[in-house]
Amino acid sequence: MRSLMPLAWLCLISLSSSAREALPKPIAPFLEQAASRHGELGKRAAQHLLDHMPASDLSQLSALFLSENLDLAIQARKTFPWAKDLPEDLFFNDVLPYAVLDEPRHPWRAEFLKLATPIVKGATTAEEAAQRLNQHFFNKVNVHYNTARKRANQSPKESMELGKASCTGLSIILVNACRAVGIPARAAGIPLWPDKRGNHTWVEIHDGKEWRFTGADEYDAKGLDRGWFKKKASEAQAGHPLHAIYATSWKPRDAHFPLPWNRRSKQVGAINVTDCY
Repeated sequence: MRSLMPLAWLCLISLSSSAREALPKPIAPFLEQAASRHGELGKRAAQHLLDHMPASDLSQLSALFLSENLDLAIQARKTFPWAKDLPEDLFFNDVLPYAVLDEPRHPWRAEFLKLATPIVKGATTAEEAAQRLNQHFFNKVNVHYNTARKRANQSPKESMELGKASCTGLSIILVNACRAVGIPARAAGIPLWPDKRGNHTWVEIHDGKEWRFTGADEYDAKGLDRGWFKKKASEAQAGHPLHAIYATSWKPRDAHFPLPWNRRSKQVGAINVTDCY
């Protein structure tokens, strides 16, 4: 992703006046607002977002969009017990981001926080809260798997308007629902199963100790780390680009998340997590 960005963007992010002037005008106030509202935490959080956001987002998003996202993420960090002591890097990378993949950018956090809060009320752990969201959130927004969806990488707004989504669209919804209440979450997936019978996307959540997985809109009362794809995932091949499992990362890592609808894209950072399955 970084190699595709104009060189000018690589030196943008700083709270110095020169850096603010270099930012696109609609986005320039974001850094100052973040520091003013949330102090050093807000400053570092805003910097993390801007450091790693796609160039297209830098040119299209507004300070209002980014500020609302950051304000609500920090609110969740202060509100929910599993979020209060999250390591900062985990919060910045897997709670704060406003996007999961390359889906259209629509503000979802305020609505998802409102919908998710009653669902997780009384939960004491990230695992319990994530399980509740997987069980109830999709009925709340009336979105379920359907091959008649518009496209694989729908935004939550698009999926909610249609009432239909792919496994990828469902994963985007669950990741965002978790992030809305301060649970670190990311999409995981494989470009092609080793038996060559398609690809799949699912969700990983961090339970405070380690990353766990679940199918989106595939609640299992027995807990996380289950699902119809578990055996197939265990057969993934870490050294084969098409048959490896990747998890998304806002910060660029050692790989890029494969997008079946745009195979040349290197926009979404990823970690090869095959060995965890």
